Formats: sequence, C-alpha cells, structure tokens
Amino acid sequence: MNWLDSVPVNLLNKDLDGLWQRQQAISDNIANVETPGYKSKTVSFEDQLQEQLETPAETTSDTVNRIKSTGTATSVSTEESSRLDGNNVDVEKENTELARTQINYLYSLRELSDYFSRLKYAITEGKS
Repeated sequence: MNWLDSVPVNLLNKDLDGLWQRQQAISDNIANVETPGYKSKTVSFEDQLQEQLETPAETTSDTVNRIKSTGTATSVSTEESSRLDGNNVDVEKENTELARTQINYLYSLRELSDYFSRLKYAITEGKS
C-alpha cells in the first residue's frame, strides 16, 4: 500500500487546495472593494468532495482517483448591489469568510501533519 497515495492524504490535499483557492477569491474580493462594477466571487468544493465519498467504490484506488479528479467551482455573485457603483462586495462578510477559511486551512494542515506523525511513529515502532 502506498501511504502517500491514501484516501486521507488525498482528501486533505484536495481540501487544502480548495481552501487556498477560496482564500485567493476572498482576497480578490477585498482588494476590489472600491472597484466600480466588481462582483464578488465564491469558491465551492466541499459538496463535490462529499459526493465523491458518498458514491460507493469498488477499490480504494477508485476513491483516490475520484478525489483527485474533483475540482473546485468558482462562481461570480449575481446579487444586486446597494451601492451606486454596482460593486456588491460586503467587506464584513468577506473578512468573516477569510477568518473561517484560514482556521479551516490551519486545521487541515494540522490533520495532515498528525497523519504523518502517526505514520512515523508506527514505522519507527515508537522509537523516534
């Protein structure tokens, strides 16, 4: 079994990729808060990953391949703006989402680190 190509590692890697893309979109939204006509962007990927995990697979490698093939969806908001310049970025909402995304990113990094720490512990039989 390839420990680096397992379901948990691929799932956490895909999660980190999606969260990074979400941070980029939120940063773009905040940077363009004063740009006339700018429409905010959102990134979603959790639903796609959940769907891949809920679909039964014959083998673990099938699940890994489905996780790897899962992409992110970036959408542009169609919400009406209350501002005269047509910009619909809500800075408070974006800052809240940025904080939530950063916390999720740090949590996922910690989980990946813990996974490899446990793997190292098992390989060295606790003699590290």
